[in-house]
Amino acid sequence: MFVRDYITGLAFWDTPKERVRQNVERFLVEEKGFSPEEILVDYEFDVRIPEGIAKATVDLLIRLEGKNAIVIMCAPPSTLVPYERLALACARVLNAPIAIATDWKDATVMDTYTGEVIGKGRNAIPSRDVKLEWKEVPEEKVEMAKRILIAYLEILHCKGCRIERA
Repeated sequence: MFVRDYITGLAFWDTPKERVRQNVERFLVEEKGFSPEEILVDYEFDVRIPEGIAKATVDLLIRLEGKNAIVIMCAPPSTLVPYERLALACARVLNAPIAIATDWKDATVMDTYTGEVIGKGRNAIPSRDVKLEWKEVPEEKVEMAKRILIAYLEILHCKGCRIERA
């Protein structure tokens, strides 16, 4: 069984996690005012570490003013907590000011630079008119985030993280 992606129109397996993502995509466009063109689905990026390069993916990346703005990781129902750490790590590597983890029933919105929770619940997800301040994430936080991402690739997603030599 497949579902048609709200943003891209592509077919994805109908899983609990995918249903969460479809609800979030629709919510972002219809209620929060983002345009579909601002939302990247399954955004893949390189994680560069001394051992080489690994590939990571965020469920949704919102780009505003040509910059990474909001990283959203969608969690299967009742598994939100591990995705909070993953969302924050992705946002730090991508230098997006806001990181969000959601299982659709709940959401945790975090400041990427401090790691502080700045909102809880779906209504805390920012609207299109959010005013963001882009800063550089300190290098030590980026390096830690890269290690966290590689661990999540191995454990949470069972991908057998393949690191290619740079």
